[in-house]
Amino acid sequence: MGQRITIKILDRKFTLEAESPEKEHDIRVAAENVDRKYLDYLKTFPGKTSDEILSFVALNSFIRIAELEKTIEEMRKGEDDLQARLRSYLGNIEKKL
Repeated sequence: MGQRITIKILDRKFTLEAESPEKEHDIRVAAENVDRKYLDYLKTFPGKTSDEILSFVALNSFIRIAELEKTIEEMRKGEDDLQARLRSYLGNIEKKL
């Protein structure tokens, strides 16, 4: 069981459980990022409701996650290709010995 922590997002307090000090740090950084993005969008889209702005924050975050997942998948494919090429290269060296 982790430690109970309290964070603030847009001046609202939330009590959560953090499984480790690292997770607590991640949660606190994420809360700060939500606040920062909210304020950025508030400046960009004056007159929008909090729900609309938070929807923009969520959408932006999930777009970024999708981009990162795509990058990770491309890197995994590249890693697989490199490993196959390395095995082939090492196999050729062994044949010559």
